[in-house]
Amino acid sequence: MNEITFMLSDKQQEAIQSKVYEIVSSQVNNFQSNLALNKKYLKKYQLCQYLNLSNNTVDKLIAEGLPYIDVDGVILYDKTLIDKWLQNHSQSR
Repeated sequence: MNEITFMLSDKQQEAIQSKVYEIVSSQVNNFQSNLALNKKYLKKYQLCQYLNLSNNTVDKLIAEGLPYIDVDGVILYDKTLIDKWLQNHSQSR
């Protein structure tokens, strides 16, 4: 196999390293977010991601009766209950 060698300045090397770090960090954050969505109970920001809704829209759903669990002030959302609640509130068009 043939090798190709590139000569880069220190500034170019730092720019490449910075970009690689940015990409890897972004992918790790995405992986962690997706991993959290595989859990049974979600925190509110995870619920927003799970439903693909804004915080304000989720607040409106909570006001309409979206189920949650309050354990000493810690609010959690059971994905199974959330899915059932949404299904019960779905409308055919």
